[in-house]
Amino acid sequence: MILSAAQNDQKQNPPPIRAVILDYGDVISQPADPAVIARMTAMFRLSEERFRHLYGSFRLDYDRGTLDANQYWTRIAQAAGIQLSTSQMAELRRADVAMWSRLNPSILRWADQLRAAGMKTAVLSNMHDDMVQHVHANGDWTKNFDCVTFSSAIHMAKPDPEIFKHCLKCLNVTPVEALFVDDREINVQAAHALGIRGIVAPSPAHLRANLQAIGFGPLPE
Repeated sequence: MILSAAQNDQKQNPPPIRAVILDYGDVISQPADPAVIARMTAMFRLSEERFRHLYGSFRLDYDRGTLDANQYWTRIAQAAGIQLSTSQMAELRRADVAMWSRLNPSILRWADQLRAAGMKTAVLSNMHDDMVQHVHANGDWTKNFDCVTFSSAIHMAKPDPEIFKHCLKCLNVTPVEALFVDDREINVQAAHALGIRGIVAPSPAHLRANLQAIGFGPLPE
């Protein structure tokens, strides 16, 4: 493909970043609580490796809203060869929300620094409805963000390109004016395909190092 002079110039001298888009899980939130994972694993009488595999196998449909909570956990139970009681189902739903509810204060402080530096901020997360409802009820921190995009609320999920376009439209920025931070390579690659600058950050240390590598500031703690 032959690039025009304007395209070449934009590639070599990209416009300044006007917006930073942050994933929720493992970026704004702390990693999943291992103690909660152990309790959930025990309920299915599986190894942790097998439970994690099943937990992830149906997750995209759950986060997109194609499956509701009962359908999601029932599918895992069927794959594990067990039947869940009503009380077990309720406990799993509570545990799953609790597991992802621990926030990373340093990232939220960094988002405040970004806004003080004149940038817009957004949350773009694959998030099932139980978690969305929890965030709406307890997430005063979200009020400081210019845009909050949760997958199950709009029936789209990363790495689908449409969910990125939805977030960009909400922010009123072009792809090249945005920086996307996610803990998963597949999602960052999807952002890159649209022209969004992105970095993989599975931990705050990775985030800081990768931001330094591209000369971006301000940096998180």
